[in-house]
Amino acid sequence: MTAVVYKNPMNNESVICEDPRNVKLIDGEEYLLVHRPQNSREFFMRKQALVKDGQATRALKTQNFSS
Repeated sequence: MTAVVYKNPMNNESVICEDPRNVKLIDGEEYLLVHRPQNSREFFMRKQALVKDGQATRALKTQNFSS
């Protein structure tokens, strides 16, 4: 599964989700395991609070293929 970049519209922070199909249900809310672009430490973030950033996801894919 390819990584997807999400953006938090409240603070414009970007996070990367390595597997968006891996959803954890906590108290009826869906959470994704994400990490910040320059940090490998993972944490759960509420899926409803995030918006997909398609342009950044395409850039991430291009960057990964060129490495």
